[in-house]
Amino acid sequence: MVTKKIIDSPETEVPKPSDITFDSVYVPDQPEIIQVAAPSGGAGDSKQFEELRFNEEEVEIMVHETTDKNAEDPVFTACNGTTQYFFRGHVQKVKRKYLAILASCKEHAIKTVEYTQPDGSRATKIVRTSSLKYPFSVISDPNPRGAPWLRALLASAT
Repeated sequence: MVTKKIIDSPETEVPKPSDITFDSVYVPDQPEIIQVAAPSGGAGDSKQFEELRFNEEEVEIMVHETTDKNAEDPVFTACNGTTQYFFRGHVQKVKRKYLAILASCKEHAIKTVEYTQPDGSRATKIVRTSSLKYPFSVISDPNPRGAPWLRALLASAT
């Protein structure tokens, strides 16, 4: 008769991992961020650089105040590891890339409504609504491309 040996986990000795101590400051061997020279030519380079320049332009905005006592103040945003706080009710000059983040922050709600169809049968309708999580006003935007860009961003489904 052949018997199978059962392995029971409490009986198995698990090797203890070595301890880790944080007693010194981490210093990388080489730079973690390497600057790369801009390409000298090629398709699309100037268009991409123009878009980057556009997103780095400063605009003047104000995040509206709220009556919600639990609302964030300041409002936190971050882009590529750089943070930007927006203080409600105060006009601030910020880079356009942070405005894009604010414009993309939307709250979505779903409500189901039961109704009777003309033929007498019952049906359910799903009503979806969305709004900006942090309503804001653009005080000044010197670039003529700014207003159409913002309208398109606000009309997107994000």
